[in-house]
Amino acid sequence: MTIAEIRKMEEQRTGCEKTVHLIKEGDWYRTHDWSAWLMSRFPTGEAVEKPLKVTAKRMKDGYADAFVGFPCTSIGKYLPEDGSAEFRPVSDTLVDVVLTQVDFGDATTEQLREQVDQWKESLPMEPSKKQRREEREAAEQAPRIVRFTDIVNRIIALPIEDTSPREAYEILRDLRRQITAMF
Repeated sequence: MTIAEIRKMEEQRTGCEKTVHLIKEGDWYRTHDWSAWLMSRFPTGEAVEKPLKVTAKRMKDGYADAFVGFPCTSIGKYLPEDGSAEFRPVSDTLVDVVLTQVDFGDATTEQLREQVDQWKESLPMEPSKKQRREEREAAEQAPRIVRFTDIVNRIIALPIEDTSPREAYEILRDLRRQITAMF
């Protein structure tokens, strides 16, 4: 399923749905938006002690996509098979799980959708590929701080018995450049 299809499926929810859409992606299950909110807000099984990590990304169109994932082999840890969840396979890559124990109280669909949107906006957004590339390039161009103790430790750790005279000369020449750059 594409992100657009998942987004459309999550936006078409009617009523106070307690259904988690598990989307199989390789050896992992992922839930997005409302389903991810349900998984993080109403944890079950071992997820009560160790909550799922929520990942949020800003899409190119400005849409905030929040999702959680776990290995397919660990489904019993996060969704109990004790009757508090009804599993309804939809296709090879989609399983709907109805959380029967979840209680929204008197909240309306609009109020719940607002809660989901506020939750998504409160999540720290992962940087985009472009931002990560720019940060990496900036870090590579920034001058590196060399400490004198690091240089001395490299000299001490130099394996003279395993190093040819030429290699030792090049290593020491490099260290000399670093030392002179310090002053």
